[in-house]
Parts: sequence; structure tokens; C-alpha cells
Amino acid sequence: MAIRVGPGQSAQQEYKRRLRSWRTSARRRFLIGLAPVLALAGVLEWWIGWHGIGVPLFGHIAALAVVLAWCGTLTAPQHVRAWRSGAEGERRTARMLAPLARRGAVILHDRALGKVANLDHLAIGHWGIACINTKNWQAKGARVAVSPDGGTLWYGAHAQNREVAKAHGEARQAAAALRRPLDGLPVDVRPIIAVHGAPVGRRGILVFDGVVVIEARRLRGYLRKQRRVLSPAEVAQARQAAKPGQAVDQALPPKE
Repeated sequence: MAIRVGPGQSAQQEYKRRLRSWRTSARRRFLIGLAPVLALAGVLEWWIGWHGIGVPLFGHIAALAVVLAWCGTLTAPQHVRAWRSGAEGERRTARMLAPLARRGAVILHDRALGKVANLDHLAIGHWGIACINTKNWQAKGARVAVSPDGGTLWYGAHAQNREVAKAHGEARQAAAALRRPLDGLPVDVRPIIAVHGAPVGRRGILVFDGVVVIEARRLRGYLRKQRRVLSPAEVAQARQAAKPGQAVDQALPPKE
């Protein structure tokens, strides 16, 4: 089955929306602050020149400050750029899952879960149903690990228990949405977090609170090695139901 075009599309659109909003706000602040800075520099320049007590450089300093302030409106902050990074990670995961689709698996990307949430990737094959959440964690030196007491999943210095809870929630929502479209098939959705960048555990994979956290480059091999849950005929049934306009496609439509 061909992969739907546009993995990471909703994250990319959200990045563009936030970027436009941030630039508009940053440039508005720049223009609001521009007039008083230039006025003050002009007054000081005139006063120093009139009294002959120094070299009037305030105009030059103000011009430099204006240039630096304008440059500050060109680079978006991290909380905006994170959406673009997330979209890039989803596209990379999609490429890694593509060979599974060519072998008959059902691979869907960027699917709506209700009115707000979205599912990064859904993979249906002999392993059953996997709900995959991509994380593009690129901080230098950061690792993904479980705390010694087993109660916290860490990415560097950042606790990720909320992401684990989110993965569980997405899996439950996906299972509920797929129960009727996949009538007769076992609908036990497995939550997976696929990580780009940061090393995961000691062997590239760990399980925390029932969620598989795995280095994205190992994801395809991991799915292939799982025990058989669905027969070839059942995967074919799911593949038919996932075609555009069919039951699965309608239950989990592309995120707009």
C-alpha cells in the first residue's frame, strides 16, 4: 500500500502559523520601540554637538542597535522551531517505515484524533497495530533513560512522563476509532515512541510504563521481529479498509 503523502504536514503547518504569529509580534514590538530610540539618540546627538563636549556618536550607536534589534526578528525562538524539527522527524520516520508498506503493511501518517489531537503514524502488520509518536530530540549529549527508581523517563534533564501518558492516550483513542472499521480483528493498539537523535537506554530500546521507547533507526527491525498477531488475510482486510474513503480512512482522516 502506498504511503499517504504528507507525514509531518500538520506539524509543519503549525510551525508556519506560529512563525508568522511570532514575526508579526516581534516586528510590531520593534516598530513600537524604534521611534523613542531614534528620538532619544537624535536629542543626545544634538545636545552633545551643540555643547561641544564630545564626539556625537549616539546616532551611530542607535543605528547599530536598530540593526541588531531587526536581526533579532529574523530567528524564531526554540518553542517555534521545535514544530519544524518535529515535522522533520516525522518525515524521517515515514521514510524508515516505507519498506514495510511496500511489503504489504498498512502505514498511515498524520491522522486526526478527534478535533485537536493527531496521530503521527499508524502501522498495521503481522505485529498487530502500532501507534507511533515521533520525537526529534537532538540536544547535544542528552540521552533517554529511566530514573534509578523506575518512576521517571528522562530525556537529558527533562522528564517525559507526560509524553508517555500522551502515547497511552493516543493508543486508546486510536483503538476506539478502529474498533468498528476493523470489525472482527483484534484491536489492541501498541504505543511506541520513536526517537531521532538522542540515544535510548543502553541498547537503543526500553519499555517504560508499557510504552516502547526506541531509537527510530531500530523501529522497522523491531516491528519485523514481533510475534504474529494478524494473519496475512487479516492484514489484507485492514489494508482494504485503510484505502482512501474507506472505513479506516474515515475513522482516522488525514489531519487538516
